Amino acid sequence: MRLRTARAALASLLSLGALAAGTLAACTNSAVSGNSSGGVAGTTITLEGPNQWTQSGSSFGRPWNQVVAEFKKVTGVTVNTDVLPLATFSSVESAQLAAGIAPDLVFNQATYQPYMVVPLNKYLSQPNPFVAGNKSWLSEFDQSAFSARVTGVLDPKGNFDWVPFNLAGIAMYYNKSAFKQAGITAPISTFSQLIRDCGALAKAGYTPMAMDNSGIGTYFPYRPILDQLIQKQFSELNHFTVTGAPGQAPQLTTKDLAWGIATGKFSASDPYVKESVVLLKQLFDSCATKNWSGITGLSGDGVGLPQFESGKAAMTFAVDFGYGTIAASAHFPIGSMPFPEITTATTTLSANVPARSGNTAGGTSYMIPAHTSGKALKASLLFLQFMSARQYITNWLADTGGIPAIQGITPPASTAAYFEGAWGKPEIINPFTSSGYDIAPGVLFTEAYDGYLLGSKTLGQEVTYLEGLFRQGAAYLVKNDGWTGQPWASSLPSSS
Repeated sequence: MRLRTARAALASLLSLGALAAGTLAACTNSAVSGNSSGGVAGTTITLEGPNQWTQSGSSFGRPWNQVVAEFKKVTGVTVNTDVLPLATFSSVESAQLAAGIAPDLVFNQATYQPYMVVPLNKYLSQPNPFVAGNKSWLSEFDQSAFSARVTGVLDPKGNFDWVPFNLAGIAMYYNKSAFKQAGITAPISTFSQLIRDCGALAKAGYTPMAMDNSGIGTYFPYRPILDQLIQKQFSELNHFTVTGAPGQAPQLTTKDLAWGIATGKFSASDPYVKESVVLLKQLFDSCATKNWSGITGLSGDGVGLPQFESGKAAMTFAVDFGYGTIAASAHFPIGSMPFPEITTATTTLSANVPARSGNTAGGTSYMIPAHTSGKALKASLLFLQFMSARQYITNWLADTGGIPAIQGITPPASTAAYFEGAWGKPEIINPFTSSGYDIAPGVLFTEAYDGYLLGSKTLGQEVTYLEGLFRQGAAYLVKNDGWTGQPWASSLPSSS
């Protein structure tokens, strides 16, 4: 599963005709109420993306169907939902965008160039017609997650290309009954304790941690491992602002990482990168489902969910907005907790800082293809605005466990572990906002690590392989984001 654009593939490896300006103003309250004078009542648009909530190939589930039905009631616009397979949605959407045949709204995590989608800057600067008294649609969002100051939100042209319906957070769900039976206290505080507790869970008859061969299966646990170990290198790699100008940013940007690889400041052979891979293997060897490489991931809301929901596995990595579906399927009490801290008891390379993840824009986010026009464009914009209005999205967030992307909504208690304490603070490498599950063009994240995790590669062979992928990913970004004229980029291989 690949959940972000390939133009930002490098961050994964580290975890590693538009309407005129007055058209939106013409979308008055009469249009919002479904009155035919608004020009959108009776319009049908199609939204296309992967299923992030259920294992169904035809429906995003009851909460989604309810919010789409309410949109039709309010506006008179019908939204058809086209569910794409997790394994192929990114390539399908990428091909459609390039050919100019994509439907009216597409999931934002696909490979595309800015000219292929409608830039939303001017619309975001105007009022959201569903919010009384609003003067700027953009002002409704959580500014720490979705604004021009946030890494990974703007495209290379400085445009907003998509709008988030929720914030994406990753943490661990656990089976409270299994923990009690194995004598484990949650939350597990350190990585060393996690490894010991996996042994206790196995002794009690459980698979400690559900795992499958999806991109998120490797990516979700690797993110907090690398982020903790890279702390000491942050100041050395923090070389550019979020706009790409010389300076610093709150988190490392993709340009920082491309620069680091090109100049040798960041390398797969660096001790902290090597150690992150070693710890990932330790986690898989001690905790993961033994035959994980043969298990296909079926849902974007979590890893190995059939194992976890059946009660056979005691823990799983999952996104916040998967809680509703997981809780409905599991017949045991569920808790949530952050990934534990990697301390010096595990490695001398530890920075002795708590694990962090943060909640970022990029979970359920949609954009409008550039060829969408007329009533379809107007209706598509209305849907994005509708999904940014508290009175319409609150129930959907509560039902799915999603963390709000807009201000003024209390996050659900069921996913408190996703946003409380140190875990709720942003990672310095911030891969979830600007990553895909490609480590380099055409190479899925899990494919980059499975050789070492399964024992077919030595650590030395894995490091050499990763370094080649790092440089391919950096070369892709340099070409795609217009950095080829930078002197530091000359050492990278050419990228087609």
